Amino acid sequence: MSKECGCVDCADAQTLRYSGGNGKKAYHSDMTNGFRAWRENMKYLAMLIIVALILGCGVFIGAKVFSGKIVDKEAQVNINATVKEVLPAAEYTSLLYQYSSVITHSEAAQLFSIPIPLTEKKAIYTIDGTIKMGFDCKDIKVDVSYNNIILHLPKIKILSHEIYPETFSLYDEKTSIFNKYTLTDANNIQKINKKEMELKARQNRGLYIQARKFAEEQISALLKSAPGIKGKYEIVFEWQ
Repeated sequence: MSKECGCVDCADAQTLRYSGGNGKKAYHSDMTNGFRAWRENMKYLAMLIIVALILGCGVFIGAKVFSGKIVDKEAQVNINATVKEVLPAAEYTSLLYQYSSVITHSEAAQLFSIPIPLTEKKAIYTIDGTIKMGFDCKDIKVDVSYNNIILHLPKIKILSHEIYPETFSLYDEKTSIFNKYTLTDANNIQKINKKEMELKARQNRGLYIQARKFAEEQISALLKSAPGIKGKYEIVFEWQ
């Protein structure tokens, strides 16, 4: 029978020999637990980094938006002042509609709404006039969005209508000895024609399209040449 040694090295060797595979399993378990702890720590660290980035972005964006609002407010005040300086304070005429109207008139004296024979008269006249179309500049509203100046414009309307009595010419006239044309007749014919021409202008959609187009071209040219706007802003129009 062999005798066992009592030294430390022999004791360690015996311990390893007796434990066998259990030592390897304990070592593997310790490594697995360590890896899991390291992975959990990295997960928490990643979450902290993400939260810090979100908070940083929020502060940055908030500062930009807040400062942008201040800049936009200041810019809008300056743009409003510039628009008021460039555009007229009252009415703005964007279209002059000049016309020459041919008037055909006929009537007869009546008795109880029945024409009286031999009293009929007919005439053909011409007369020139001008209709001004546009809007009131005081109704313009201005917004500034980034590099756009947005002009909210009112509806186009007839600002004035002038006829020229000196152009009132007779081309053909047939009268009765009992019913001749008078100066009063001529004035009434001009008044009736003036109302008819205004009605035709209001019903003419093409005139309103041209008036808006000319207004945009004229206002754009004026504003884009103004200091503080030239080369910095685009002009956008919105009509009622």
